Amino acid sequence: MREPFPIVPLALLLAVGAAVGCGGDPDPGARLWRKRCSACHGADGAGRTRFAEGRPFADRTDGKWRHAPDRDSLRRLVAEGVPEGAMPPFAGTLTPAEIDAVVDHARKLAAAGRPAEGTP
Repeated sequence: MREPFPIVPLALLLAVGAAVGCGGDPDPGARLWRKRCSACHGADGAGRTRFAEGRPFADRTDGKWRHAPDRDSLRRLVAEGVPEGAMPPFAGTLTPAEIDAVVDHARKLAAAGRPAEGTP
């Protein structure tokens, strides 16, 4: 009778590989966006949510920014929120690395929503 030992490590390797492959989006910014931001800004960043109705800055893809769109300003906005607005602060809720990831993802959504140069 053959010993089943060689099959056990192979089965474990396949199981671990499958679990890693099923982990979802490898982009931490996209995962955090879905979890923390999409309820207000929408999964695609276009702000088509019930919460965003009448809030002109909920759409992150239209090129309109209430605050400067540079990375540092956006990082401050995510960390500190908007006291006079509806944006909550995420400092203390998200780590600095998570805030960076969300900001990078928001900037990707904004870039994806902009029309190409010369397009009306």
